[in-house]
Amino acid sequence: MSPETSLRTNMIRCVNGIAVLSCLSACTPASSPAPPGHQSGEEAAVLAAMDRYMTAISANDLQAMAALQTPEGMTYRAAVTESGNMDIVPHPNSYWIDPARDDGRTYRERYWSPTVLIRGDIAVVWAPYEFWIDGETTHCGVDVFDFIKSDGQWLVSNSMWTVEPDACDELRPEDASMIRPRD
Repeated sequence: MSPETSLRTNMIRCVNGIAVLSCLSACTPASSPAPPGHQSGEEAAVLAAMDRYMTAISANDLQAMAALQTPEGMTYRAAVTESGNMDIVPHPNSYWIDPARDDGRTYRERYWSPTVLIRGDIAVVWAPYEFWIDGETTHCGVDVFDFIKSDGQWLVSNSMWTVEPDACDELRPEDASMIRPRD
């Protein structure tokens, strides 16, 4: 198996795993206890880091984004193609902070209803989101961000997201006050 095929296979397994976990979490009662070792006292700090990262994306602040992520991390974008196949595109974190990518457009990303899991110096945030380009919604989906705590600061280490142009009505919260980060 070629390295490219192996990478694609592993990414598909990862996205499929997320889909299974998402389905299972939808079946879990809202009052279920946090997993053993979950550090609920750190949730506010993790979400503050997520908010800062979303604000940096929306401001196209490449320096802030660089300071809020690990350079070694990876991102995976998962979108269903017209043929129904899953198109998964990987990029290193450094891709998103390359000044050559500045196309002059305005971006905005907001999320809500985050599920946060933390143990030690690692955390995961799973949340629906909406993405705008030049003031127009282009798609919604689900963000999954991995964080590590380094020198007392939570940093984005890896991320992946679905791109679902037709899912905004389904995913948007009924209560707009749940949307983060707040303007």
